[in-house]
Amino acid sequence: MEKEELHKKIIDLQKQIDQRQALELQIEQLKGAAHVMEHMGRDVETQKRMDAIKEELMEKEEELEDLEQLTQALIVKERKCNDELQEARKELINVSCFFSPKYSDGSVRDTLIGLYVVL
Repeated sequence: MEKEELHKKIIDLQKQIDQRQALELQIEQLKGAAHVMEHMGRDVETQKRMDAIKEELMEKEEELEDLEQLTQALIVKERKCNDELQEARKELINVSCFFSPKYSDGSVRDTLIGLYVVL
């Protein structure tokens, strides 16, 4: 079960990396196009294309920034969940000793007594 979740998480992270790399590539291509357009001249048509490229570049940079913020938020959430999971595992280990065969015969009464001792 845990392996499946980890595998799914790895695939999700790979998708995020691919998306980020694609955005970075688009940004670099737009910067290159803007640089070329600067050297082509300053007629009206060139200026319109330049403005369109700059606007698209700004949108892509904002999209990349949003993606980075989302990634950071997910990392923080994952760490918090992992901390909670580790804490729950520790508690389960601490409580499980009261349910071992040497402390009880497995009856509901012994289970409740074991829970009461823990609490």
